[in-house]
Amino acid sequence: MTNRLSHTDMADELAKLIYSKTTWLADFSHGSRKRPDHEIEQKRRELAVLQQAYEDYSAAAERRAS
Repeated sequence: MTNRLSHTDMADELAKLIYSKTTWLADFSHGSRKRPDHEIEQKRRELAVLQQAYEDYSAAAERRAS
């Protein structure tokens, strides 16, 4: 069994994933490299999930710190 990540580590990793997803959307949601609409909507939904998880883990990390 692997070691569980701390809430802070989870928030840090989620922030990286959010950055990656945001960059993908900026690069591929319009213009000549635009991906199909269903892909863009899927990435936006994934981004929303990541952002919510980030907020939850950040709040948990703050609670543990205090």
